[in-house]
Amino acid sequence: MTKSFEVVIAAVRMSLTPGRIYSILLLLVLTTMVSAQQNFDYLMSKARENSRNPDSLSYYGKLLLEKEDSLSRLEGYFAIGYAAYQSGSIKQAVAYYDSALFFTNRKKLRTTYDRIVRNQAIAYQRMGEIDKAKQIYEQMLVLADDEKSPIGRALALNQLGILEQMDGNFEKASKQFNEALDLYKKHSPEGMVNTMLNLGTLYGRMDLIDKSNTILKEAAATAMSFKQPVLAARCYNNISVNFRKIAQLDSSNTYLKKSLPIYTATRNTLGLVNTYQNIAHNFLEAENQDSCYHYLHQARALNEPGEDMFLSGELDFLEAQAELKFGETAKAIALINQSITKALTQQRIDDLRDRYEFLSEAYEKDGQDKLALQILKKWKALDDSLEYFKNIKTIDEITAEYDLARSEILVESTRVKTNLTRNLIIVSVITLLVVGLAYTYYRNFRKERNEKLVKENELEQLKEKLRDLTHRSQLATQREFITLKSKALLKLEEIKYIQSDGPYIEIYLDEKQKPEVDRNTLKNILSELPSNKFIQVHRSYIVNIDHIKSIYATKLVLEDGTELNVSRSFKEEVESLLNMPA
Repeated sequence: MTKSFEVVIAAVRMSLTPGRIYSILLLLVLTTMVSAQQNFDYLMSKARENSRNPDSLSYYGKLLLEKEDSLSRLEGYFAIGYAAYQSGSIKQAVAYYDSALFFTNRKKLRTTYDRIVRNQAIAYQRMGEIDKAKQIYEQMLVLADDEKSPIGRALALNQLGILEQMDGNFEKASKQFNEALDLYKKHSPEGMVNTMLNLGTLYGRMDLIDKSNTILKEAAATAMSFKQPVLAARCYNNISVNFRKIAQLDSSNTYLKKSLPIYTATRNTLGLVNTYQNIAHNFLEAENQDSCYHYLHQARALNEPGEDMFLSGELDFLEAQAELKFGETAKAIALINQSITKALTQQRIDDLRDRYEFLSEAYEKDGQDKLALQILKKWKALDDSLEYFKNIKTIDEITAEYDLARSEILVESTRVKTNLTRNLIIVSVITLLVVGLAYTYYRNFRKERNEKLVKENELEQLKEKLRDLTHRSQLATQREFITLKSKALLKLEEIKYIQSDGPYIEIYLDEKQKPEVDRNTLKNILSELPSNKFIQVHRSYIVNIDHIKSIYATKLVLEDGTELNVSRSFKEEVESLLNMPA
């Protein structure tokens, strides 16, 4: 037996030549690499398949993190970050996105890098850090244009449109959404649902309910056709809001019943918070106190405190309305002031109308008629700038022109394809005739487009004249004094600097240790000050240039030794103004 075994071993040794050993080792390495790639592909496919289910997405993200290669690491961190975002843990999501970016090189993985950065900007937006988000979106737009990427441009325009809507610039938001929608329809139809949703939401904010519902219903159907049920649920939620606005609560509840099971099945926390909030609002309208508070508390329980500033402000507003109707007026006033502060922090100008009107109503119910009137006056200055865009027909006309342009492009594209096919079998004379007709159609299209551009140019010129007249009026009415909302009269030359403190401002004066405090914003007070004497140097400071002693990289020093921070975005303007001849 022993001798036979030795013979077998000897035979094996003789057959394993160096060349054969190398081949076997190479085969083992290749097999391992193929197996690893197959495992990565499988995990990525499961992550994409469960992208709207936070629990499952986080699970596959953690499996990706177990691998050693950088690609698996970045996709793992991104997956867990996106799951955290959908679960309402916004700050945690930003941290995971940062980790994903550590393993990402834009030169090698441009699309992946842009995807992570865009999601990070959206998270910043929800946290109220609007300047960070806007900076990222604007950089995305520049890169997309440099690289001639239509999808990259569409992504950036979509997000910038949301910021413009928040700031009350509905005309610009409408143009950006429509341009993004055109790009998606031509280059990536599956990506257009989110922009359709944003455009429908914009029209809802403008009280164009029928137009808004038409777009949102189309967006929901498109989302389902591309197997995007969570986006469809968002559409249903917004349609429910539209029906509530026109007091059709039955229809509103019908659409909420469509969205709730989708969010529940996918354990999408943000969606559930929105849905519970809307259900509570409907019960508020129906004056059902118990059900209103029940769903409001469910929404509060799911929303992480301090994580999502937008949702937190929305819930503050809803609870304030419930308190004014069912509970304590003083508590309603405190809650609505919290909501206004969060809206101002996020620069959500379009959300302020309802909040200021409600605050005035609450003060009036509390017997503070004078304060209620002051609140309405405070809102009116801001409201006037929005009414121009909300009341004129320009938005509707612009939308109609975009719709027409889209339909013409589709019709033209179909006709050209048909003619190209037909030209293969017809004689050259008919071909020339078709080309002539095509040229005629094209010339007419160019003519209509040019007429549209002329109209838009005329509108821009009128707006420029309005800005010029406003500027001249401001220069003409500059005074040596300024009156605060508290009725205090301050001499302009004695003002050293102004500091923002939430919904208040603190005005520091010569020869006075304590500042004057007024309920106002830097943006409003700056518009009342002479631009050749006062300049904003930071999101929190306005400075009288006559009191500036010196300026450094990130700080400036006043005559009395006070040091203030200077933002990079304001520094060039500050230095330019200081270098101007007196």
